Amino acid sequence: MPCSAPSTLRVIAVSGPANSGKTTLICRLIPWLAAQNLKVAVLKHSHKDPLRLAGPQAARLRQAGAKAVGLAMPGWLGISRFPEGDPTLAEGLKLLRQQADLVLVEGYKSGPLPKIVLTDPASPAVVPSYPGAIAVVSRLPLETSHPVFRPEDTEALGRFILEFLKIEESHQA
Repeated sequence: MPCSAPSTLRVIAVSGPANSGKTTLICRLIPWLAAQNLKVAVLKHSHKDPLRLAGPQAARLRQAGAKAVGLAMPGWLGISRFPEGDPTLAEGLKLLRQQADLVLVEGYKSGPLPKIVLTDPASPAVVPSYPGAIAVVSRLPLETSHPVFRPEDTEALGRFILEFLKIEESHQA
C-alpha cells in the first residue's frame, strides 16, 4: 500500500531513557515506512563524545582543524560536519530536508516535536513525561491518555505515524 509522498518534510521524534530501545524501534520502522514509498532519514541526537562516534579518521582530521570530513565509496557518501556547541534540531533537519520525506528524530526529548515515548525497561509502568508526547511504546499494558503500542507492533505504529502526520495511504486494487 504505497503512500503519496508528502510535499513538505514531516518529522516525528522517538524519545525515551537510555537503553529503552529507541534505535531498535527506528530500525523496525524504517523498512515499513520505506515500503509505503517514503524516503526516510534519521537524525540522532547524542551527548556522547562526538570524537568517539565520528570514527578515528574523522576524529584525527577534526582535531587537525577540519570543519567537515567527507567519506565517499561505492554505496556510501557521508559528510560529518563539526559545528561549535550542540547542533540545534533545526540545523539537523535543514541538512536532511533534501534527502527525505520523513525524518525520524532519535532524542531531543525536551524539544518541540511530536514524540513517540518509550518506557524505561527498569520502570516499565512509568511513562516518561516529555513535552509533545503523542503515543507510548511499552512491553506492558499501561493506563495513559495516549495510544500504547508494543515494541514489535511495527505496522500498527507505522499506520499511527502516517495518520498523525496526515500522510495518506493509497490502496491498490
